[in-house]
Amino acid sequence: MVRREGWSSGRDGSREVWQTCAVNCGSRCALRLRAREGEILWTETDCGDEEPGNLQMRACLRGRALRYWLGSPDRLNEPLRRVGPRGSGQFEPISWDEALDEIAERIRDTVAQWGNEAVLLPYATAIWSGSGSPFERLMNCYGGHLGIYGDYSCMQLQTACMSLYGDDGYYTGSLLSEASHADLVVFFGANPALTRMGGASGAHRLAQAREEAAREGRPFRVIAIDPCQSDAATGESDAWIPVRPGTDAAFVAGVAWVLITEGLADEEFLHRYCIGYDGATMPAGAPASESYRAYVLGEGPDGVAKTPQWAARITGCPSARIASFARELAGARRAFIMQGWGPQRTALGEQSARAICLLSLLTGNFGLPGTNSGARERLFRPVLPDDPVGENPVDVAIPAFLWSRAVERGRALTASDGVRGAARLPSPVKLIINHAGNALTNQHADVNRTHEILADESLCEFIVGIDVMMTDSMRYADIVLPDVAQAERDVLVSSGNSDGVRGVIVAASWGGNAFDRRCAWDVARDLARRLGVEEAFCEGASTLGEMDGLRLRESRFAHDDEALRELAERGIVRRPYEGETVAYAAFRRDPEGCPLPTPSGKIEIYDQKIAELLAADPGLPVSSIPAYIAAPEGAEAALVGPYPFQMISCHGRQSAHSSFANVPELAVVAPRRLSVNPVDAERLQLVSGGLVVVENDRGALVCRVRVTPRIMPGVVALPEGAWHDADMWGDRLDWGGCANTVSSDEPTAWSHGNPHNSCLVRLRPLTDAERAEAARREAAGRGEVAR
Repeated sequence: MVRREGWSSGRDGSREVWQTCAVNCGSRCALRLRAREGEILWTETDCGDEEPGNLQMRACLRGRALRYWLGSPDRLNEPLRRVGPRGSGQFEPISWDEALDEIAERIRDTVAQWGNEAVLLPYATAIWSGSGSPFERLMNCYGGHLGIYGDYSCMQLQTACMSLYGDDGYYTGSLLSEASHADLVVFFGANPALTRMGGASGAHRLAQAREEAAREGRPFRVIAIDPCQSDAATGESDAWIPVRPGTDAAFVAGVAWVLITEGLADEEFLHRYCIGYDGATMPAGAPASESYRAYVLGEGPDGVAKTPQWAARITGCPSARIASFARELAGARRAFIMQGWGPQRTALGEQSARAICLLSLLTGNFGLPGTNSGARERLFRPVLPDDPVGENPVDVAIPAFLWSRAVERGRALTASDGVRGAARLPSPVKLIINHAGNALTNQHADVNRTHEILADESLCEFIVGIDVMMTDSMRYADIVLPDVAQAERDVLVSSGNSDGVRGVIVAASWGGNAFDRRCAWDVARDLARRLGVEEAFCEGASTLGEMDGLRLRESRFAHDDEALRELAERGIVRRPYEGETVAYAAFRRDPEGCPLPTPSGKIEIYDQKIAELLAADPGLPVSSIPAYIAAPEGAEAALVGPYPFQMISCHGRQSAHSSFANVPELAVVAPRRLSVNPVDAERLQLVSGGLVVVENDRGALVCRVRVTPRIMPGVVALPEGAWHDADMWGDRLDWGGCANTVSSDEPTAWSHGNPHNSCLVRLRPLTDAERAEAARREAAGRGEVAR
């Protein structure tokens, strides 16, 4: 159906093939690899014709560094069996037959003794690219496994959108291109140029919107509301309003006070489309004093007016700036309001996420050209369906972030902890199959505590790891299997969920797979044979090639002969996105005929279900309205406790989460640094490039400093994804600079999401012994300290 032999050949015996880096960045940028004898000579990208709405799927620096990543000394080359304690990294080589025989036996014994609910496939994003997990398919053929729901990215925002709008917000926001119809763009903790670096992503459309406004002489202003002003935001925003992490709901309340008291709120919109704004829009039986308007004006239970002065004390933003922003927002013809996923990734993130969305509602900037819902920009469904994994016969599921609690607490984990399908877990987690995921430790939270859970072999008795690199998570596996990277094999790849084009790439192998690595699909099929379910596993497609044919026949291009012809001839095809571009436009046009999937059919500022939960347990840290609630590791605690800095973990250019974080060439181009305000740096005698220890009661890490005025005093920011590197049988000081060494694993009360940006720390200089160790590591070129 499609060519895979290479799209051009060179006189030197090299050939050019299409590929993609296939990591969890949101994009699926096209790579043109020139390879010879299993070696990538150079990397190019999509240089095809470009037109409005059909942008090149052009790769960023990470994609262009693919050959360094694939050739890393951290690559797994043969099956391994653990011979030391979990986490020690002590393994011995074994044969594939030995490895698969042992894995099959352990799966069989675990299911026989504990049931299928004792088998867990934890959250993993390196298989996000659409190829699916063959091990999930395997377990579904063998009776199922403990399910997971949600993700690490935005559980709190999904829950907030479900409360307000009746859906999770992933595919219902406005496109960033809608900003071209706005005169004011407001970003809360959003930085598209950094988090969406692909050439076809929304960040490019924002730049186009600015250029279009300049050509037409229209006003176009971007305001970033964020604890830090990143490099990318410096170029995107016209104004920066810094607020302390986790205080967005307080900022919004201060803005709302100005809008309401000065008659600037769009109450006609609020009365027609919303539930819970004021007494007139409250649901039957709910007191008017619990409306959002009453809360803001001080007419609610706490009796405190949420004036800009009140908000300033919490957020650190001057009251005059809060008030001026409110008036600028109200004066905009159209305002496009959007939040990233950072503000909601806090201990009370559901409140922040709902509150930010409120600004779209309070001003009526909703459902119209040039507006958004207040959530993140719309994601795109893939052109190709995932590999089918089948139905999971097990009905019980847990939140993705709670897997370590499920291992630790077993049957003590109940519905109040987020267990679905049962009152409590029917069995403890006894076997983990971790395919292409680094969230056992590195990308989870509280690495030291998680180490203790995984190291206790009386809890989870067997861990299988399948990956391309010896990540920190792989060090905890009992059997490690070396996978073939997606960029080394034949596979059809869809454009990503942040790519504003609909594209397919015929990725072709180029001889890069070497040593004793095997494709995960073939490994899962061999396990299926050993478990007696090979026929079920191969139903519909017995090879990955057949699976690709099935996916293409069910794709959005299945009946587009021209697109299929272009794909066959060129190996790549892309088309403009065709679909809705404005969030909830149909509801805005006709709220009665096109109601939202909420209980009332309207936007629910007041959540009746949460009100009922609070009636049963008034101590729950939630609110029926988007009120501000102080977090245990929030701004107030930082001012009085032993850990005076709020630490946020942000995205960096050098890695997509932990993928590519082990590539020295990228670390040179985009070094990972802890951002510290000059006021704090002077007090602590810190200088750019110097080393510092970041610590709290959960752990300590070493990293280098970047002194910059583009972060608030009292706040520090460290890019996430660095590889954890500590002696877990010694002082546990993390020389890799992994942010999750100090982050909390306490889930949020409502969505059970991860609170990584609610993290209090202190900074200290290195001891003499630590400085000597740093010098030794730097001389050896080891870890973040050497970069």
